Amino acid sequence: MSEVYLPRYLTQVVAKDSHTYRYNPPMDVIKAGVLERYSFGANYAAAVAQANIWNAEMDEWRKEIKHLNNLCTRSRVHDLIKAYTLSISFNKLSAKAKLDYTYSLNNWSSYKMAGVSLFQARLGDIAAPMCQRVYDQHILDKGLSNANHSLAVYKLVFNFAIRSGFIQFNPFEKIKKINVKHRRTTWEKEHIKAFLDVSFSVFNKRSVGIIVYMAYEWAQRLGDMRMLTWDMYNLDTGVLSLEQSKRRARVQIPTSPELQTMLKQQHAEYGWQKYIAPSSKSDRKGGLVPYSLINLGRVGGAIMKEAKLPEELMLMDLRRTAITELIEAGVPISNIMSLSGHATPMSLTPYMKNTLKSSTLAQTMRGTI
Repeated sequence: MSEVYLPRYLTQVVAKDSHTYRYNPPMDVIKAGVLERYSFGANYAAAVAQANIWNAEMDEWRKEIKHLNNLCTRSRVHDLIKAYTLSISFNKLSAKAKLDYTYSLNNWSSYKMAGVSLFQARLGDIAAPMCQRVYDQHILDKGLSNANHSLAVYKLVFNFAIRSGFIQFNPFEKIKKINVKHRRTTWEKEHIKAFLDVSFSVFNKRSVGIIVYMAYEWAQRLGDMRMLTWDMYNLDTGVLSLEQSKRRARVQIPTSPELQTMLKQQHAEYGWQKYIAPSSKSDRKGGLVPYSLINLGRVGGAIMKEAKLPEELMLMDLRRTAITELIEAGVPISNIMSLSGHATPMSLTPYMKNTLKSSTLAQTMRGTI
């Protein structure tokens, strides 16, 4: 066995009565998130086939890195974006964050700077006034929130270029940004009850009710709730173990008896497949697929209309509602952060409201002379 052909970085580890094949790529490749170490067991054919594939991927990555190391002020914006997407920082992002960043970067790909598209513009030719015009036009085309997301990602990518020595300053830092006003709208208890009453009255809308209930009780984002799988939830203890998609914060959350009972019923109906609250659509293998955000909004909107809820309410307000209730109840900020996954107390500021309930609680806790 010791004389068989082994591709690069594939080694055979021989023990007394057995052997295994291990793939150990170079450390710089591992740190960049391109490949990982892997043990194949004793399957020689599978080990060789996969090692050859990975070696080809690594060779391609090295060619790209060699090219991108030559970036300078005469390089194009698309070269910089390519360098960033191959960086360690980008590869540490969640799959969702990578898609979001790529979408935001592509938002400005066709806008013109000095007669050429932004992607074709030379790094050294980009000036703050050009960036301002792109930002202002994007607001007109797609709205303020969308423009601010793209601006944030471009700032990040050009700061990466500064750290990497490609350029000396970030023209996107000089843009006069218009801040989006934070929504303050929250649901009342009767609103949530009315929504659940309608969603649970029809079987094919039950999963939407479950998603809304989980988002509210656990103070989590709807996007994460629609993607929950049964292996994240312990039916016996009622504890949810979640890695949030936005910042990859890990939280462990207990469940109320009411929701725990509801999820056990849900498991009795849907425990045969992967997702806790799936849609009614199936994939090619016969399993049910999760709701898309668009479809969740469409079905949720129909339920809200049938429940005669106020038009200003949005499903995305449920997380804000839960966190605001916790703040008004006097729950310590550190405990709220453990539940919500926020990294700093300052990040909870948008959830704080000046209400009579809040001021009354403050005065009660303050005491008197």
